[in-house]
Amino acid sequence: MFRIGIYRIIVFILFVGLQISCDSRLEEVITDNDSYSTTGISKIKIENYVNRLFIDIIGREPTDIEQSIEVDSINENDLSEESRLDLIYRLMTDTTYSINEGSYHEAYCNNLYLLGKIRCLDGIPDAEFYKSIGTIKMGLYQDSLDQNWESYYGKLNQIRRLELVVGSVKRLQNYELAYHEMFGFMIDNSIYDVLNMNTFNFVRASFDQLLFRIPTEQEYVQAFEMVESGKPSELLGETGNSKEDYVRIMINSTAMKEGMIRWAFQVFLQRPGSPSEIATLLEEYKIHEDINQIIAKIVVTDEYANFY
Repeated sequence: MFRIGIYRIIVFILFVGLQISCDSRLEEVITDNDSYSTTGISKIKIENYVNRLFIDIIGREPTDIEQSIEVDSINENDLSEESRLDLIYRLMTDTTYSINEGSYHEAYCNNLYLLGKIRCLDGIPDAEFYKSIGTIKMGLYQDSLDQNWESYYGKLNQIRRLELVVGSVKRLQNYELAYHEMFGFMIDNSIYDVLNMNTFNFVRASFDQLLFRIPTEQEYVQAFEMVESGKPSELLGETGNSKEDYVRIMINSTAMKEGMIRWAFQVFLQRPGSPSEIATLLEEYKIHEDINQIIAKIVVTDEYANFY
């Protein structure tokens, strides 16, 4: 009887110890998954959102200090749209100097520029543009010696168009250029012509990259005659008779602005925008022509932030 009593005491002690151990482990698991805010969203989700914003908007991850400050700020404001927009627009517009990137605004514009080159020019680095400019300049001197002025001024025009591409990022930073206007330079230069040789490929590529669709048969005929033959033709409700007119019509069209919205959904949400989403944003975009507002309305959403 005495042994049985001891065994019972030992079993009881082991049982209590096991319960305490389990309770301790359970407490740890619960603690790690506690909601970070009153909204029920965990800290890791807010951190992921801030990290994604920095990468998508200025092309880099936040520093530890930036991450801590921005996560705490959004949390303290209960993940409000206002607190998210505050960070989004600071990343887009803040001109406070930083050693590595100049400013958030400069980094943002550089990122938009890179995304534009990826969209239209296979991401070709600026060094290749400067190399092409140097090569063309070498021919200018010989043209002047030969008094071949038609070739001379043709080369000057090629240089000017290449310089407009690499110089567009600075104009974007200085608010001298709307983002959709930058694409006029992206598709009107000798490097783009090499990537999309002949008028057939030029028209199809520019429709696909700018409008996110291929031209209808009628649109293709009109565009081809305008670019290839210089014949007066109507395209997207406007008339032109040259390649320059074609570029101008495409860039300033409502279809281009719709294409910009489609592009933004693909880049920032990795999905097509729904007809209703595109229609709503398009009416606003036609008025303000500000890509910042389009991007902000996408990345402020719970879908983008994964706040579910």
